Formats: sequence, structure tokens, C-alpha cells
Amino acid sequence: MKIRAYEPRDKEALRNICSKTAPSFDTDKKRDALFAAYLDYYIDSEGEYCFVAVNEADIPIGYVISAPDYDRYNARFFSKELPYSGKLFRSDPRIWLSLKATAIFVRKLKKRYPAHLHIDILPEGQRMGIGTALVDRLREKLRSEGVPGVFLICGAKNEKGVNFYRKYGFKEIKKLPGSIIFATET
Repeated sequence: MKIRAYEPRDKEALRNICSKTAPSFDTDKKRDALFAAYLDYYIDSEGEYCFVAVNEADIPIGYVISAPDYDRYNARFFSKELPYSGKLFRSDPRIWLSLKATAIFVRKLKKRYPAHLHIDILPEGQRMGIGTALVDRLREKLRSEGVPGVFLICGAKNEKGVNFYRKYGFKEIKKLPGSIIFATET
């Protein structure tokens, strides 16, 4: 297993990982919402903050994606100049509203933790240190650019995810209905 920078040729493989790790997004419309909300913006607009775990054949088995400045991400994602917000709204207005509401819940922590991340690893790559390696690589990049911290929101019922973030050393910042905000310094 190797961690490397995201390359545009990885996009479809990352979409495959994203959809396989989110099984409830089982229709084309739901997958459109999934990609618009949790993948495409990052790899299209913040690709230098995206890292991929690949196997010996250089095939992606996991990734971590990030935006180093949540306010900039939020403004760009919801701008009319970029397609992500409109595509998400048409595909799943509930997720669109959830992302809009996230800004309210994170406004107090953005100064200390301005970056946010998403991570997905195929089941066959889990519990092998890949998540740790991916987050380490991202934190190293963010730290080198003076970003003091990173946060994420994890589903409260996602036991594997919650356990991973706690074991890694993320602090539980706030419990929300159905999810938890975790954060760590870079």
C-alpha cells in the first residue's frame, strides 16, 4: 500500500469507492447527490489536499479529501459559478440543506479548525493502517501551509468511523442529531 497525491485519472475509482462505502446511495439520483456533496468539489477544486491509498497495481483503495478553509469552501460550493450546489439541490434537497446547516454548527470552531475532511476506504483496506496513513499525510500538508486544525462530521451510528477518530486522537467537539463533530490540530 502506498499513499500518493490525487491525480485526475483517479476520479472514477474514487467515485466507485465513495459509492461502495455509502450503500444507501443506491440510485443514480442518490449517487449524483453523494458525489456532488462529498467528493467532486474537493477533487475538482481542492485537489492538492486530496490523497489516495493505492495497492501494488496503483489502484485506489481509499482516499482522504479536504478543503483547508471551510469558509472559502462554503462560499465556493454554494456559488452559482460552480455546479455542485445546484446539482446537489436537484438530486437531494435534504443533503443540500444539511450542508447549509453545517455552517451554523461549525462557526465557533472554524478559527481553531478551519479545514475539514472526508475519508473513505474500501472494506478490504480497512483495519490495516491506511486511514491513519491518509490522515497523517493530509495533516502534514495542512500543517506545512499553516492550517492549525481540521474537523469532520461523522454519523453517530458509524461505529467504525467513530472508533477510528477517537483512536486516532480526534476530539469529540459536539454531538448533533445523528452525528458527531470531531476535530484535531494539524
